[in-house]
Amino acid sequence: MGHTVTPEANTVYVVEDDTSLCNAVRRLLRSAQYRVLTFASAEEFYRSDIKSSPGCLLLDIRLPGISGFELQERLIASGVRMPVIFITGQDRAGMEEHAMRLGASAYLRKPVDEETLLGAIGLAMKSLTNG
Repeated sequence: MGHTVTPEANTVYVVEDDTSLCNAVRRLLRSAQYRVLTFASAEEFYRSDIKSSPGCLLLDIRLPGISGFELQERLIASGVRMPVIFITGQDRAGMEEHAMRLGASAYLRKPVDEETLLGAIGLAMKSLTNG
């Protein structure tokens, strides 16, 4: 009886400059039946046509060039609404509050365990299907 999910709505866009973490996350998410597209920088993601496609964004805060926060601000300003999960290894006072003000569905600290990550992505994906 379940409703069908379009392939795009099952996509996680990973914006992370740490290649080994990116690969580990890709493997984990693929094993959980998600489609995964990775980007090494916020600019690379922003320049892509993908930002208007449905999906969930797993976004590192500290990136070369513009930060994850700046990317999310640009996406909001351009009318892109996509659930975003911020991830950081540089947790400082006020960062989680800032992430929540930007509409984050979750704020995760590295190293993040697999269950926590999959749980956060599952919740973000629910918000896509519930509109």
